Amino acid sequence: MKTFKLILPAFAMMLSLGIGAQTTFDAAKLYEEELNGTARYVGMGGAMSALGSDPSVISHNPAGIGTYRKSDINASLSIFGTSVNTDPAYTSSNQGAVGNIRYYSDNLKSDINPSFDNVSFILSGSDNGDKYMNFGISYRKLQNIDRDMNYFDAFPDDDGYEVWRDYRNHLRSKVHSWDFNLSANLSDVVYLGWTFGVLTTDNWSEGYFYDFYAAGNHPDYPTGLDFTTVDMMNTSEGAGWNMAFGMIVRPVTPLRLGFAIKTPTLFKETLDYSDYLYSAMGVDKGGDKFSSSVDYKFSSPWSLNLSAGLTFGKTAIGAEFERHFTQRSSLSIGGTKMLSQGAIDFDDFSTLKVGIEQNISIIALRLGYNYIESMYKDYAFPYLADTEFNGWTYDANGDVQDFGRADFQIDRLGKTQYMTCGLGYCSEPDRDGTQFYFDLAYVHGIRNSVFNTNEPYAPNADVNYKYKSDKLLFTIGWNF
Repeated sequence: MKTFKLILPAFAMMLSLGIGAQTTFDAAKLYEEELNGTARYVGMGGAMSALGSDPSVISHNPAGIGTYRKSDINASLSIFGTSVNTDPAYTSSNQGAVGNIRYYSDNLKSDINPSFDNVSFILSGSDNGDKYMNFGISYRKLQNIDRDMNYFDAFPDDDGYEVWRDYRNHLRSKVHSWDFNLSANLSDVVYLGWTFGVLTTDNWSEGYFYDFYAAGNHPDYPTGLDFTTVDMMNTSEGAGWNMAFGMIVRPVTPLRLGFAIKTPTLFKETLDYSDYLYSAMGVDKGGDKFSSSVDYKFSSPWSLNLSAGLTFGKTAIGAEFERHFTQRSSLSIGGTKMLSQGAIDFDDFSTLKVGIEQNISIIALRLGYNYIESMYKDYAFPYLADTEFNGWTYDANGDVQDFGRADFQIDRLGKTQYMTCGLGYCSEPDRDGTQFYFDLAYVHGIRNSVFNTNEPYAPNADVNYKYKSDKLLFTIGWNF
C-alpha cells in the first residue's frame, strides 16, 4: 500500500508554518514584468527607448522624456483575458506521459477583465529653445496577472497500485509603479534623464493539493482514500523603490542611440500563509488551520538598456536590448541573506524588442515584437533545506530529523513572447498648437513555464505549460 513517504509534503508544510519560510520562487513573482503602458508603446512592442516621446519609456530610458517639445497628458484602459494549459494541450482523453507518470490539464480561461493601466503627465520646458528641461510623472501597471491552472497525474505506488494527484491554483498578482522624471534636451543632439520609481505589490493566490487512491484502485480501500488534502491561501504585499539613468545621442538627424542603467529595486514584503489540512496519511484532520507570516527583503537585479531609433520620411523603427543581471539578486529575512539561494536559482537574462510605426497623414499603423528569456537556470527548484529559514534539520549522520516547508509545485518561468499591432489617430494642431490623439493596440502574449509537483520521495515530472494572454488597450491624450 502507499507509504508514509507521500504524506511528507503535508507535514512539511504544517511544521514549517511556525517559522519564516521563503524561497527565490516567491521573490521572483515580483520581477515578472508584462508588456504594458500606452497603446502606442505596446503597439510597437515596447521598442521606443531611443525614439522617446512616450511616457512608458520613463523607467527603461529616462532620457526619452527629454525628447518632448510639448506638454502631454494621457490615460490608458484595457480589457484582457487569459488561458492556461499544457503544451501540447493534453486532456483527460489525450494524456501525456513521462516515464510511468500520466498527466493532463484542463484549458482554463479567465473572465474578461477591465484594467486601468497607465496615466501620465509630461511638462515640457521647451519654448522653441534648443536647451531645456522636462518634468514627468507616470503611473504604470507593470504586472496584472490573473492565472488559473490545474494539473492531474497518475502513477503506480511501491506496490503497483495507481495513485492520483490533483493540483489547482488561482493567482492574481499586481505590481504598480509611480515614476518621477527629470530630463534635459541639449540642442537636439544629446538627451539626459533621471527617474525615481516607487513600486507597490499585491499578490494573492489560492489552491489545493489532493493526493489519493480513486475508488476501486486499491483492494484495501475499495471506496477510495484521501492521503493528502491541503488547501492553501496566501497573500503578499509590500513596496519598493529604484532609480534609472539614461542618455540618447543623435550622431546624425535620423538616428538616435540610447543607453540606460536601472538600479536594483529594493522590495520589502510581507507574506502571509493560511493553510487547511483535511487529511494526512489517510487520517481525517477536519480542516485544521495553520497560519504564519514572514517579512522579507528582495533586491532585484541591475539592468542595462541599449536602444536605437531610426526615422525617415513618415516611418519610425525602434530596436532595443535589455540585459538583466539576475544572479546579483539577493533575498534576506531579518537582515540575514538566505543561504544557497539567489544566484544558484537565477540566470542573467535578456529582453529583445523591435517595432515599426508608419504614419499616413493623421493615421499611424504599428507592429511590434517582444521576446524575454527565462530568468531561471535549468532544473532550478525551491531550496527548502535552507535550515535558517525553512525549518529542515539533520542528525549527526546527515539524515533529515525534522521536515520544513515543502511547496506543492514548482512553476519555473520560461521564455515569454508578445506579438503586437496598433492603430493611432492624431488631430491637426489648432491655433494654440494643441493636439488630441487616440491610440489602440492589441497584444497577444505567450508565457512558457515548467510545472513540477515537487513531492519528495514520489515520482515527479517536468511538464510544459503555456499561459496565453490577449489584451486590447486604449489610450487617449492631449499635446499642448
